[in-house]
Amino acid sequence: MLRTVTISVIIGTFLIGSYYVVAASYVQPEQQNKLTLALTEVRPDLTYEKFIALDEDEKSFLIQTMPFATRNMILDEARNRPSFAYESRDMMTELSGATELRMIKLTPISGVKGYGAAGEAAVYVSGEMTFLRLQDFGIASGIDQKLYLTKDGTIETGIEISVLKASQGDQNYDISGIDHDVYNTLIIYSKPFDLYYGYAKFIRSEG
Repeated sequence: MLRTVTISVIIGTFLIGSYYVVAASYVQPEQQNKLTLALTEVRPDLTYEKFIALDEDEKSFLIQTMPFATRNMILDEARNRPSFAYESRDMMTELSGATELRMIKLTPISGVKGYGAAGEAAVYVSGEMTFLRLQDFGIASGIDQKLYLTKDGTIETGIEISVLKASQGDQNYDISGIDHDVYNTLIIYSKPFDLYYGYAKFIRSEG
């Protein structure tokens, strides 16, 4: 009798344990990866990682053809994947080969259309080189975000500086040869999504 009860308890425990293991591992596909499912409707076997690896023109084409909800899911995923950088001021003098480093312009960075941004954009001169520096910087993470110096805040009048190195942290960019008195508005922009993320207009000079 005792043996029968013991065996029943063991079997019952096994079945209960098995149920919870199976239940925990089973997640409805819609909840498990809505983005992947949405992307495969745009193109078979397309994943977020594969989408990121596409060139800008192909991304732009797919974005124009996909449902608006899928586009928003991609942007939400990008916001959940911030990137980080830390570049010191010393790196600018190392690149220029000079010993001096002067900050000549400084302005706060602001977000655009609901996208958060923080920190400052500064222009530094070191020897024969000029640098744009983002310091104490943070912005909503996106896809193919690039830096432009523009005349009036629009990309059409701008000069592309570089791909944004990271969405968080201090970083330096070589802008030697660009007239930053004319191209005095920094824009952070994603071409495939046609989204403006942030801007900074140089309004103050330092000696």
